[in-house]
Amino acid sequence: QPDEAAMSLANELRESCFAGFESFILRCPNEIEPHLSLIIHAALSYMRYDPNYSYGDDDDEDGDSEGDGGEEEEEEEDEYSDEEEDEYSDEEDDFSDDDDDSWKVRRSAIRTLSAVVRATEHDPSKLWIDEYAWRRNRTKGVTVAGALVNRFKEREENCRVDVVDCFTRLLSTTVAASATGVLTLASTTAADAMDTASDEAAGGGGGGGPVVIDLRTKFVPAIVKACEKQLGAKRGGERTKSSALALLSTLCNAPGGVGGADQIRSVFVHVKTILGGSGGDGRALSRSVSVGSKSLKLDALCLVRVTLACGNHDPSDVRDALLDVLLLDLCASVNEDWYKVIAEALRVLSEVPRLLVAARSSKSSSAEDVKAEMDRVAGALYEAIEPRLAAHDLDQEIKECALAASASLLSLLHGSLSAERQGRLLALLLDRLKNETTRIAAIKTLSVIGAASQGETEEKEGGGGVDLSPILADAVLELASLLRQQSRGIKQSALEALVIVVRCQGSAVMDAAMFDSVLKELGAIIVDSDLHISHLSLRASMSVLQVCPASGPSVKAHVLPSALVLSTSPLLQDLALDSLLSLLRQLVLSDAVDFADLLSSLRGRLSAGDEKGGRSSAASAGAPSAAASAAAHGGSKQAVTNLAKCVATIAAATTPENREAVVADLLSTLESGSATAGEGNAQRIQLALLTSGDLGRMVDLSATEGTADRLQRIYVSSFDSSSDDVRHAAAYALGRASVGAMPVFLPAILNALEENREKKQYLLLSALRELIHCHQIEGEGGGGEAAGDGVSSSVPLILPHLFKHCGDKEEGVRTMVAECLGSLTCLQPDVILPQLRDLVQKHSGKPAAQLEEEGESEETRKDALVCWTVAISVKFAIAGKADPAQLSPFMPSFLVLLQEDDLSVKNTALLMVYSAVHHSPHLVAGLMQEHILPSLYEVAILNLKRVVDLGPFKHTVDDAIPLRKAALSIFSTCLEKCPGCLDVPAFMPILAKALADVEDVQLQAHQIVISMCVRHPVPIAAAVETFVEPLEKTCNKKKGQKTGTELERVNEWIKSGLRVMVSLSHVDGVVEWAAFVLVFVCTASFFLILALTLIIICCCLCFLRVRALRCRKFADFVERTRKMQKFHPMLEAINEER
Repeated sequence: QPDEAAMSLANELRESCFAGFESFILRCPNEIEPHLSLIIHAALSYMRYDPNYSYGDDDDEDGDSEGDGGEEEEEEEDEYSDEEEDEYSDEEDDFSDDDDDSWKVRRSAIRTLSAVVRATEHDPSKLWIDEYAWRRNRTKGVTVAGALVNRFKEREENCRVDVVDCFTRLLSTTVAASATGVLTLASTTAADAMDTASDEAAGGGGGGGPVVIDLRTKFVPAIVKACEKQLGAKRGGERTKSSALALLSTLCNAPGGVGGADQIRSVFVHVKTILGGSGGDGRALSRSVSVGSKSLKLDALCLVRVTLACGNHDPSDVRDALLDVLLLDLCASVNEDWYKVIAEALRVLSEVPRLLVAARSSKSSSAEDVKAEMDRVAGALYEAIEPRLAAHDLDQEIKECALAASASLLSLLHGSLSAERQGRLLALLLDRLKNETTRIAAIKTLSVIGAASQGETEEKEGGGGVDLSPILADAVLELASLLRQQSRGIKQSALEALVIVVRCQGSAVMDAAMFDSVLKELGAIIVDSDLHISHLSLRASMSVLQVCPASGPSVKAHVLPSALVLSTSPLLQDLALDSLLSLLRQLVLSDAVDFADLLSSLRGRLSAGDEKGGRSSAASAGAPSAAASAAAHGGSKQAVTNLAKCVATIAAATTPENREAVVADLLSTLESGSATAGEGNAQRIQLALLTSGDLGRMVDLSATEGTADRLQRIYVSSFDSSSDDVRHAAAYALGRASVGAMPVFLPAILNALEENREKKQYLLLSALRELIHCHQIEGEGGGGEAAGDGVSSSVPLILPHLFKHCGDKEEGVRTMVAECLGSLTCLQPDVILPQLRDLVQKHSGKPAAQLEEEGESEETRKDALVCWTVAISVKFAIAGKADPAQLSPFMPSFLVLLQEDDLSVKNTALLMVYSAVHHSPHLVAGLMQEHILPSLYEVAILNLKRVVDLGPFKHTVDDAIPLRKAALSIFSTCLEKCPGCLDVPAFMPILAKALADVEDVQLQAHQIVISMCVRHPVPIAAAVETFVEPLEKTCNKKKGQKTGTELERVNEWIKSGLRVMVSLSHVDGVVEWAAFVLVFVCTASFFLILALTLIIICCCLCFLRVRALRCRKFADFVERTRKMQKFHPMLEAINEER
């Protein structure tokens, strides 16, 4: 009895120790890092702790020496299989574990390993390659991954499920880390070639690159074999089998999947057994299975779907195993009673046609055999899908999955279906399209079938896709009628389907009358209040015009008026603008409208746009339109810009004769416009300038003799106009026109820059910016090297002028220079980056300018301005998607600017870092600790207050506020983009200080705390004490005599602080710690009989008591705040937001 009591007490102590380890690992990962190897060693040892049962391998000194699943491990598994063929034999029944609580120790050790896996999610490679001795004085070790796989034979189901789940999590995080480049998983084909590299990485040998884990050859066989043993156990629990199926599903996402043909077939055999074996009548079988078995069937079907869709297996191997073993059972599964099983079975069936198409290229059989196989599979799929598609009294999920499966069958295997069966499925699809509950799913199905009919993949069966003509007219009219619905989602889906169906199969129904009704509906929803819907409507109209040119009059009557109104909307931009330009181009190319009439209508919109500003849906209800509101606040400039693009587009698409007439008219307007004054004339000149520039980008205006010279004189003379809009329009036009006629216009720009007239420097650099930017856009849009080559020959001529103005006193000039250098960096990084680095090395590292030393300060100030320009240039280059591989070696040189004394340079350097973290986190991920974070920590607490004497009163100014705001923005973005680069606990003091800063910084800090409550709750819980005082000051801020917008601003400030308080109160471990400590102290007295227990409890109490006091302070703050009546309305509003 005493021995049993002592053993029970020891087991309870061990369980408590591992529970403490688990808590420390999850809540204090940085502090526990030095002790992590010892904790893993103990967890691996006690994960096997089962003194009352023998697994037959404990005495084998080398049985686990190859923890990574090598040949010795396979021999051990074979020995284990031979000795215990039935894992849960009658021998286990003879042993009573009513008094055996060692499984609790094993479970707590396994949970500790799970905590280790969670703590190393960012880089789990050490758990695969580092070896640990699980027994003292053991000569050989075992990896964590290998030990977990070996422990799948655990006899207690609770522990066994935890082991499998722990390894599943480890595998999932490893696959995710591989996707981000932290480590490399050897693929099926490259496993042998990378085996040596993996061994070097495991042994700590150099390389410097990511660790290579040979999962395919060293782990997968043991994993699959262990899972199959659990799936095949006669008396194995369903929880274990479900965990094994989840592990196999996760393994499918790794390179190589579950293995080759033998492994796939073996897994499918086990799935067949779970689904019901013989593949007979599923309805009869379902009456004899429990709800748990149905859940297991669902997991098995999920595994099959992932196996078919993952793309990590040889398609021919999967196809052969599927057709030989599992197809009939899958088809029978759609007759189950549980709706989730039926829906999942239909999802699996939707993957079968894709698998057959992918595997057909590797099929070595004759064409007749392939055809027969396709016909057999298509027939089986039809018989399984059609009843579920036709039934009405089914769950919504089943209906949607049946539609998706029919879409896959019709789009990929329609050639193996008879015309009758195709017609039946299409008729059911039309019926579902008219049904309100299945409308959205039917629209998506129609889109999939229509896209397949376009012949995008020539290898598809039937080549040209399924013929939709039996239902095409009714389907198109039904889709058009859905455009009258109030639901924006339905309208968007219907428009996307219309675009695909009309473009792919609209030529089969050349019915202008039908398209007339469609275009009528399309024209009614082209409004600037919803630009995305307008974009889709314009695309659909263009598709109709392309497939049926006879519908031109209908487009002119129903769509063109709305398009003309939209053309002068100041809200028009991006996709909607591109679609409008494409429609206008198609109208000209198809001669649907007379060019002169269209040109006159567009020009007439200039005055109409001034009066109305645009049209929106709100206008019909008597409310002012969004466009009119924007126009009233200066939106007319954007309207003129859009109108110019429209005129230039149709001029570029028309005949040369019409184009020459347009150019002549533009020249006449521009040359005679300077003689008259007035706002209306200025807008006409602005329109003519912008039109000439956009037209010059599309066509070479220098082809007509004298045109380029006249335009050049007009542009330069327009720089002296009294209207800012005219001057900027001239600079825009000069830059755009240079794209089509660079040999003519670029020398003129560079020569004008040589004259060094300060008033025109900004405009000339703006024109140069437009030229370079257009080439950059063409390079991103597919121009590639051709776009870069167009400007590369002129780079040596351009750079001297840019570098000359890098130190200009005018910030606008420097900004234009920076934009030019940023765009050139995207086009010619190997040329620009070294020169930018040289500028930094030449002008950085000097002290800040001293105003009293005029001679030295002027030179120092110029150095600071040059550094400012370089930092902004790199920022624009990063935002413009410059090649990270070429930019990365130069980043350390640019990050030196963070050390500059000049505040403006330091601020722009911070903006450069922010751009890098936001757009290309990997660009600075490796430089954070050494080059970036020290400067950020310094800037985040920088305080540069000074008193400005304004005569009657004095004003305190803090010059470091922009720097602190920029630093906090970088921290916030790092927490989202690359949290592994930050030391989050070290950031907590900075965040606490920011909570007590000025209003703008506080609001930023509030958002960061709210975000971290979800993403990093443990550091937040540890630092909550430091948040209480600043939050309480914010919430109790006095409003004084403020009224109006000032009062609203203070209320929003207070509400933001309350929102942080509410978010913190929902973090686990913040409010509940005090109660936990009381319970812990009461139960701890039972363990004080052992000295070791006393030490552990004291350590835990010291840690938890500090945490409890912190959280108690926060809990008191929350309680005080909630009791105050003045906060009740704000707290109710915050609860509604949550």
